[in-house]
Amino acid sequence: MDLGLTGKNAVVSGGARGIGQAICLGLADEGANVGILDLNIEGAEETAQMVRAKSRKSTAVKVDLADYNSVSQAFEKVAADLGEVDVLVYCAAITDNMATIDKMSSEAWSKEIAVNLYGAFYCIKQVGAAMAKRKWGRIILVSSRAGLDGGFGQCSYSSSKAGLCGLAKTTALEYARFGVTSNVIFPSLANTPATQGIPEEMRNRIIRRIPTRRLQEPEELASVVSFLAGEQARSINGAEIMVTGGIELFTF
Repeated sequence: MDLGLTGKNAVVSGGARGIGQAICLGLADEGANVGILDLNIEGAEETAQMVRAKSRKSTAVKVDLADYNSVSQAFEKVAADLGEVDVLVYCAAITDNMATIDKMSSEAWSKEIAVNLYGAFYCIKQVGAAMAKRKWGRIILVSSRAGLDGGFGQCSYSSSKAGLCGLAKTTALEYARFGVTSNVIFPSLANTPATQGIPEEMRNRIIRRIPTRRLQEPEELASVVSFLAGEQARSINGAEIMVTGGIELFTF
């Protein structure tokens, strides 16, 4: 299936590794050029090289997603290197800020909300109006089941990921008449370096909740992102899409 992405320009935040990197490569496989935004510039450069190896254009930009000026400058660099942005995928997130509400510091809370939620808002601000003017655009936010279910010791992470749902749906409403769609997707526990850092007992408890009884491969989520970014997905808007292996189902 031709998704109509050949020659389109995509930006992926958090594209240096894991799910974000898989999304970058998946979009490149479908013909898109890819701008990679990440604080980890070395990893972003590696991903950019992998995209170029697929005969697509790519640029890597170091960015602090919690800082509006940094985000604005990053998109200026992408525009200079690739052109106007057709697809935005917000995948970046802080995931290691673990503390119960009583023990969570206000500084840690603010930092996680800033990167995970404010950053998505800042990025949409850079592309939404221009997409609407061109009558075509795709905005895809990567949330988490924690955004729906909560997470013990993850008050800031869960809150930020829940916020992405409201942001995605509001974006969908505001741009729907201009050929721009906005959707939020929910991955399961993916087989990434970050997941391998989770204590084994906790990781196994989560896997036992998944009917498939396995970790999700990043490429599985990336294929869904590519479809949502394509022409055939033009009627999917404001949707919450589960790519979880069924973790939300009752299982025992």
